Amino acid sequence: MDVVRAGEVRRKFVSKCEIQLKMPANQATLNKLEAVLVRLELVADKLGQAESSIQKGGSQADIQALVERLEKAAGKLEQLKSGKIGEGSGKIVQFYDEFFKGKIQAFFKLSNEIGGDLRAQVDLAKNTFQALREFLVKASQTKLPSKNELATMVKPIAQCREEVEAFRDRNRSSKQFNHLSAVSEGMDALLWVGAPGKPDIFVRDRKDGAVFYTNRVLKDFKQDPLHTEWAHSFIGALIELQQYCKEFHPMGVTWAS
Repeated sequence: MDVVRAGEVRRKFVSKCEIQLKMPANQATLNKLEAVLVRLELVADKLGQAESSIQKGGSQADIQALVERLEKAAGKLEQLKSGKIGEGSGKIVQFYDEFFKGKIQAFFKLSNEIGGDLRAQVDLAKNTFQALREFLVKASQTKLPSKNELATMVKPIAQCREEVEAFRDRNRSSKQFNHLSAVSEGMDALLWVGAPGKPDIFVRDRKDGAVFYTNRVLKDFKQDPLHTEWAHSFIGALIELQQYCKEFHPMGVTWAS
């Protein structure tokens, strides 16, 4: 490895960046490209420092490692250029599944233990989470749809969510009404896929609506650890959903190329 090759790799990186900036791209591509460029800039800066070091008799092993990293990142840009940006789409569903198996499953379990009207309502809520997963699978395989197409894709989630709300409204005399209201308000968060603005902000705001009712549950059942744990598990699940959106859908639904 010598300084000449290092310079060639850097020029290759710059060339690919210039090509990418001239390409038409959807928001998902831009988000991915921005992340890659930030990483490339950091490596390129280190590479420049390594070149200077080698000229002064520094270690070739350092520049070898940096060039290999830069070549891999440049290859990532090449994938973006050719439209092969779907490699992360599988992770979008994969990490949603991990979220689903975490706090949300704990919430389902605790709801089942509490039983009564809450258990019946949460059975409906499960359908809403499943409808969201089906949406994400389609999104990972679909280019950015039109507004009408998006509305059609979101409809199953909205319908499931409406069933959760309708159950709450039919059971206003229930002793678990605050539980039912918390779930109903929280399910609004799953409509982030069709809402304008940043998804994580949308989820956060709907989570706050659920907190109003979980606080009532905590007040009414402060001597009952089961209900206390239930309230914390539900809000914790919504916080995790917010984080999932922030990481994988920062500016909106991440669609396939």
